[in-house]
Amino acid sequence: MQGLSAQRMTLYVADSKGDCYGISSQTCLQVKEKPGEPYSLFYSGIEGFSYEEGYNYHLEVMRVKKERVAADGSAFNYYLIRVISKERSKTYVQRLTPIPNQQSLSLERILRNGKMELVSGPDIYFDKRNGRISGKAGCNRYFGKVIMDNNRITLSGLGSTQMACLDNNNLESLFLQYLASVNRYQVKGNSLLFYRDNEILLQFALTDNLP
Repeated sequence: MQGLSAQRMTLYVADSKGDCYGISSQTCLQVKEKPGEPYSLFYSGIEGFSYEEGYNYHLEVMRVKKERVAADGSAFNYYLIRVISKERSKTYVQRLTPIPNQQSLSLERILRNGKMELVSGPDIYFDKRNGRISGKAGCNRYFGKVIMDNNRITLSGLGSTQMACLDNNNLESLFLQYLASVNRYQVKGNSLLFYRDNEILLQFALTDNLP
């Protein structure tokens, strides 16, 4: 990689990625060459570099000019030489993944007797535009209002149909009781988690196609 086409340089990498656009929307590293400069979106990868959001990096890299450059591509390849420093950011704020809109999410676990127990049957559907939720609690359907602010969530005005059904293990009534008491949510991996303060009450399975 040595020669006129290769150059050693240092890069500063920000603690979070930024929205960038190529063939489709994505996120890109934010980098700068000098401490006092503003960060810019970085459309190239850095081979050998394992990025962890929430940390600021100072890297030494090798920049190599490409022989052939695509019309919308970078003119260089970058290769990690060493990580000069990696420091946890004091100002990092984690980007929140939104709850999927207009999709039915199936309940997969519920808190019972102090443990998250595998279950099936209930689900939840969000209509964010109208601030509504609905779904199946078991054999009855339910509905209500939802307010979300950052990772806070309030479900209110919950009502349900009144079909006489066999409520195995009290699942339907427990599910509705928990919906009324949740106050925080988190999208983590392939799951939507509902909390009451720091206690997980409900875990829903996410589909692959998030909005």
